[in-house]
Formats: sequence, structure tokens, C-alpha cells
Amino acid sequence: MAQYYYDKFTAIPKTVWVEGPWILVGDTPYFFSNASKGYSFDSTVNYFTTSSDVWGGSTMINVGDACYYKSGNTINRYTAKDSGDSAYAKLATHHTKREDQNTQQTTYSKGSLVQANVVAEDSTYPSNGRHSDGYWYIKGAAVGPLGPGVITNSAYSKVNFGDKITRLSNGWLVAAAKQDNTEIFLFKSMDGGVSWTPLCSVSQGAAGSIGTYAIASNGTKVYVAVARLITNNTVNYTVFDALTVQNTRLTDYTTKKINLITLVSVSEIQIHIDPRTQHIHVAYIATTSSPGGRMIFHAVSIDGGTTWTNTTVALNGYPNDAAYNYTHLGLTTDNKSVPTIVATSGAQLANTNNTYFLACNVVVIKKDQNYGYTHSAIATGWTFKTLYTTNSSTLTQIQVSIVRDKDGYLHVVWLGFDSTVNTLYNVWYARSKDDGATWDIINKITSQTSGQHNYPTISVDKYNKVVITFAWLNPSGYGKYQIYQMISTNRGITWGQPTVIAAAANAHYNYPSVLYDPTFTVSFGDIAPIMYEQTAGGIYFKGSVITNNVPSLTITSPTNNQTLYENDTINLSGDAYDSDKDQSVTVFYQLNGEQRKVLATNVSQTQISLSKQLTFKGGKLYDGETVLTGTLTEGVAHTLKVWAVDSENGQSATIERTFYVVPNRAPLLSVDAIVPSGVVDTDIFKISGTSSDPDANANVKVTKKVNANNPVEIYNGPGGAWEFDVSLAELVVGENTIVVEVTDNYGAKTSKTIKLKKNEIKTPILQSVARYKIEPPKGSAKGVLLFVERDEKLDLKVELSMTLTGEQEQYETLTPESTAPMPYTDRVVEDTFYYEATEPKSNIILKLTTSRSDLLLNHKIHLVSGAVE
Repeated sequence: MAQYYYDKFTAIPKTVWVEGPWILVGDTPYFFSNASKGYSFDSTVNYFTTSSDVWGGSTMINVGDACYYKSGNTINRYTAKDSGDSAYAKLATHHTKREDQNTQQTTYSKGSLVQANVVAEDSTYPSNGRHSDGYWYIKGAAVGPLGPGVITNSAYSKVNFGDKITRLSNGWLVAAAKQDNTEIFLFKSMDGGVSWTPLCSVSQGAAGSIGTYAIASNGTKVYVAVARLITNNTVNYTVFDALTVQNTRLTDYTTKKINLITLVSVSEIQIHIDPRTQHIHVAYIATTSSPGGRMIFHAVSIDGGTTWTNTTVALNGYPNDAAYNYTHLGLTTDNKSVPTIVATSGAQLANTNNTYFLACNVVVIKKDQNYGYTHSAIATGWTFKTLYTTNSSTLTQIQVSIVRDKDGYLHVVWLGFDSTVNTLYNVWYARSKDDGATWDIINKITSQTSGQHNYPTISVDKYNKVVITFAWLNPSGYGKYQIYQMISTNRGITWGQPTVIAAAANAHYNYPSVLYDPTFTVSFGDIAPIMYEQTAGGIYFKGSVITNNVPSLTITSPTNNQTLYENDTINLSGDAYDSDKDQSVTVFYQLNGEQRKVLATNVSQTQISLSKQLTFKGGKLYDGETVLTGTLTEGVAHTLKVWAVDSENGQSATIERTFYVVPNRAPLLSVDAIVPSGVVDTDIFKISGTSSDPDANANVKVTKKVNANNPVEIYNGPGGAWEFDVSLAELVVGENTIVVEVTDNYGAKTSKTIKLKKNEIKTPILQSVARYKIEPPKGSAKGVLLFVERDEKLDLKVELSMTLTGEQEQYETLTPESTAPMPYTDRVVEDTFYYEATEPKSNIILKLTTSRSDLLLNHKIHLVSGAVE
């Protein structure tokens, strides 16, 4: 198992009090005035304190507003269930907490350093926490191998040039070596290169069936590009998952062909998988029967290798001129998965050979080595530009390798002659900051005058440290090939001296392949990780990577499967920590499939406290007044995910909590049948019905609104029957609208609309009755004298009731004592009436009944007067 460095600290205990739950007391009206708006809890001494911020006497109270007050060792909370003014809630939910119901809990924090760099296997100690031994541990970098790891002791043929080692997303290393042009063997290391075990092999089982090859990975899948040498030369591939394959011989590569053109031979292959798009790019040098010569081809698959698009990138020069050949190539892609190919050529044309160019199927940069001649058969979209030329047919340039760093810089290495040293290959380096449009650095970085260099490869880590490794036939070093590295810590501006990595007095070390990780998740140790061959003696690994430690994350709340009702909250709390130096850490949270939100940001090696309160209201979750979700469905599990990411894209495990919601449901309202129905023809009638709420602990308010009048409350309570009277006077002639609306304490409403029609009935009447109450000045009277002036033709009946207060009315018909015409007209007469009771009475009612026999008659009473005694 892989080993890591741990820093050991003392653990500081602290005993704190933890608040108990709120206890529901009930619902009651409550004055908020002068009550505190908040409270605090001192976990050290177990004491509640209310804040000095209080509700004012004129502050409007809204649903959900809360106030607190301290009573003895109890903190009380009242939450308004309906709105009110003057700091008064007509109904508030009452909860309490008591200090003697709180509990004690011992927590620990990181203390002082006891010992740094304790080496232990992974998971021996917590990543950031207290261990059972009583100490606090923080996990650091992985421990790399101190010496060479043996990939295999078997005598393999040469490893071949470039792209033979890769790193999987789970940290495993995978290396490939070929034996006798018959089989490619792949090995894995799960401990950073210390130990290696066989993984699988790629073979057709026939001698001489496999030529050049290259490997790359995507996640835990390994892709192998192979030149197949049986029944016409083809470029094939296979793919396998390193987690599931073990000691298996893969033969399916024989049916997975990449090339579309019939090939005579394949001399080199490079494979690159873009980590952003997962597109698979393969570039290779091959010859065809016509026009001959070594040409460059490119293939890409955007569906994991199922289908491939092929392009002839560069022909061999002049048509049918086999003397012009490409010798080696390198391959990378930009952040849009656009390929960049760098290649060397072995042309034998005057002033045209030894040219290095970049090819790209969107922007391709090439200074044509044929000085103005453009390849006539190159696929559309590929152009060329010279990176370096000697303008000489004898100063050969070979064995090129290219990588792109995390900021997009291109780094190229190759071997070449120049006019100073034209018999030994030196190492050359070039850099481009603008995707190959220009090259700000082109330098020869070794200046040997004896001993041959061989097979340079280049890589770069997440901190842009550039490493070149190569073999050197050093006469002063036993006269054997040795493995050297050169390092630039300033992105290629200056280089350290070549440092020997592997050497032996009796063996050649050759064909080095340095690890390149296009995801930039690791940094190199003092020795960049490389694999190399001991001639006829096995394959070895040396070097180390420093893995970025992912942040640790702890979530203490919420608990799983919480159910949220209206105005309930999700209290998100916990902490995060990153043990790496000089990084920043961002903690994100995400609700269902909504856009992620930032929870906290801080620097590494700092305990990052997490705190967020989300409120469920109106069917959605809110952060304050900011809506975070769409309408959440009841009865469906919703998810809250939290994770931390450092500035090196290291991501913690994602912690997930499931929660459910019960949205506030609208209150229910029913209206009874209305009598009369449709046409109003009585003075007063009733409208009635019932109200209720499906939610628990709800309060509803019912209002009526007649036409354009203001709403009037007719019911307020937990739900039940309601009724109200409608008078004829409230209605207008024609259609009337009466809206009955019920509202719960969270604002949800339901309404019913009643439409009534009032008809104006103009039917003349033949008889009318008028009643008059006579108020005696002394409170009671025994006798009444009346004078009634009327039209002579008017039919009049006069009745009088004299009773005590509270007694039922008893009418006596009065007969006029006299009838005399009025002096101003002979059509009006005056009747005189007198009535005397047996004793004084206080309740005196006069009733006049007029009648007419014909609707055309319009007689009337002119004056009623009189006296009491």
C-alpha cells in the first residue's frame, strides 16, 4: 500500500455544552414589543442570553418573525403565525429550551507539533483529526520511491521511443514494454513505482506481428495504439480498464483498425487523450505503395475508439519523391482538443532538410521547408511552419517530443547536429507561448563533443517544472549508455546541468520514457518519474511524484432524510481542511441538479468552518432572499451535495444528504347552497360554508368582499364553519360579485366567487303601512289626541297601541271624533282622534294604513300632529 507523510500534533480537549432541542409549548397571542430579536448561548458556561436588539412598539410583525425572552434558566421563543401591527401577533407558536436540559460534549482541536513527516501507510491515521492514540494527525504528501523500482527482470527488446508510461486517475502507474516484436506486456504499480505486477498483454501470438506502439490513459482505462505487421501493415488499438483486467492476453486489437489507407510500413506512433474532451488522437508515420516515402497521418475518435476520422497530414514532399521522409513526431492537443504535431524530417533535398514544423487542423503553423512549395495533397486545414532549420542536407535533426503545460505553453525537445557539432547529437529545446505562432526560445541545451545522446523525451508537472530525460553514451561513464535528466524550474528559460539518474559499469541503460500527466494533478520530486531499459536485462522505474492531497470535509448537519415544512430550515455546518501548502480551498454545495454555489473559501492549512442556513418557503429553498431551487416536489427525495476543491483541482469526497419537503398546501374552502339562488328578493339572507387547512398547526382567516368594497374578516381560527348576512342594501341592481377567501398563516389562499343578480321590481302597491313611535315628554302618557290631514278621497285606517315597555303591542282601531275640511282647499280634510288608556303607558305606537282601489289614484296624508297627556 502507498505510504504518506503525516504531521503529528497534540490534541487539545475542550468540554462544551450543547443546546437541547426546542420544545413546543403551544400557540397563544403574544406581544412582541420590547422582546429580544435574538439570543446567544455560551457553550462554556451553559448560559442563555437575549440580545439587546428588541422589537419596537410600532414595528409591523410578519408571519415567521420571532422574538425571545429569558425566564429563569429557560429561553422562550415566540414565532408569529399571523401578521399584526404595533408589535402584536394575534397567534404565535411558543417553544422553549432549558439550560438544565442541555448536554456536555468533549471536542478536540489541533495543538502543537509533536513530530513532522511520520511515514505510514495510507489510512493509518486520520487525514485531519484525532487518532485513537490521542494525537491529532494531518496527512501530507505521498512518499515516493527512494531507489529504482523493477518493472520486470525479463529481457525485453527495446522499449521504443516515447509514450510508454502513464498515470491513471486513481494514482496507479502503468508501463508497457515489447518482447520480440510479438507481444506488448503491461505492468501496474499501485504504490508510486515501488513495486510492479503484471497487468495484461497485447498479442496476436505470431512472431513479428507487432511493430511500434504507444499508450495513454483516460481515468482508469488504458489505450494502446499498435502497428500490426501481419497481412498488410495497419494501425490498430485496444482499450481495457486496469481495475478489471488481470493477466489477460488481449487479441481484440487485431479487429480495431484505425488507418483507412493501405500501408506498407509504420515507423512510429504517438497517442494522446485530451483530458477535457476525452477525444483520442493518434499520429503516426507510415509509407504507402504510392507515392512512397514516410508520411504523417492523424486519426481522431470522439466516441471512445468506436469510429475514427483519418487525415493525411503531410505527404513525403514532392509527388512520388521517396527521398524526402519524416523520421519522428510528437503529438499534443490544446484546450479545444485541436491536435498539434511536431515532426523531424530526413530530406535529402538541397537546403530543404532538417526542418521542424507544427501541424494543426485549425491553425497549423509551418515554414515550408521547400521554400515556397506547398504540399498539393495535404488534407484541408493543415498548414506548416518551420520551427528550426539548418539549411543543410547533412545536419540531421531527429527524435522529437512535445508537451503542453497547464498554461498552454508548448515545449519541444529533439536531437540535432549543427555547424559546431556535426557528428554528435546534442539536445535542443524550443518553447512557444502563443500556440506555435512564434518561438521565443530555441536553444541547444547540451554541448557535448564526445559520446552520443539518444532518445530525449520531455514532460512538465503541475507547477510548470520542465524535465528532459535522455540516454548518453558517456565515454567517461564506463563507456555505456546512461540515463540523464535536465530540469528547468523557470519554464525553459534556463536549465540545470545534466544529472545522471541510472548508470552501470557493465550494462547499457537506454530508451527512457518520462511520465507526462495532461491533467496536471501531480508534481515531480527530485527525480521526475521515468521508465528505462537495461539492455537485455529488464525494465526499471525511478523517480517520484508528489500527489496533491485532496481537501478533507466533515459535515455535522443536516442529518439525513430531514423533512422540511413551510419556513423550516436546513442548517448546513461542518468544516474543511487542506494539508497542502500555498493553496486555496473552495467549498461548494449543490441542491438537486441546480447550479453549484460557493459555501466558503479560504487558504489551505486553515480549518475552514462551514455555516449556511437555507429556508424552505413557498415550495422552494432560499438563501436569505435568494431563491436557490425551482419548486420542490413532495414525496420525492431531494439531495444536498457538499464538496471541497483546492486550487490544484484536488476534490474531496462528495458528502450527500437526502431531504424531503412538505410544501405549504392551500387551505380548503366550501360554500353552502345559497337561498335565494340567483335573484335577490328578500331583505336579508345568509351565506355560509366551512374552512380548513390540510397542514398541521395551521390557522386560517376567512374574509368576504362584496363587489368593490374592502374585504371584511368573518372568521379567524383553526378552521370550521363560517357565515355572514347579505342585505339587499349592499347589492346593486344587476350582477353582484361576492368573493369569499381563506388564507392560512403562511399566506396561501383559496377563494370562491359567488355571483348574484338583483332585479329592480317596480310594481305599484294598493296598500301601505306606516308605524310611528310616540315618545311622551314625561316618559309615559294616559291619553293621545291626534290630528291627521289627508286627501278627502284617501281610505285611511288609524290604529293605536299603548302598552308598558316590554309588553307585546296591542292595537285599537280609532274612529275620528270629527272630520272637517281644511280652509285652504275643499279636497283636504282633517280627522280628529282621541284615545285614553286606563293608566299611563310608555310604549305608544301609531299605525296608519292607507288603501286605494285604483292604481290611478294618488291620494296621500299631508300632516300628522297631536298631543299626549
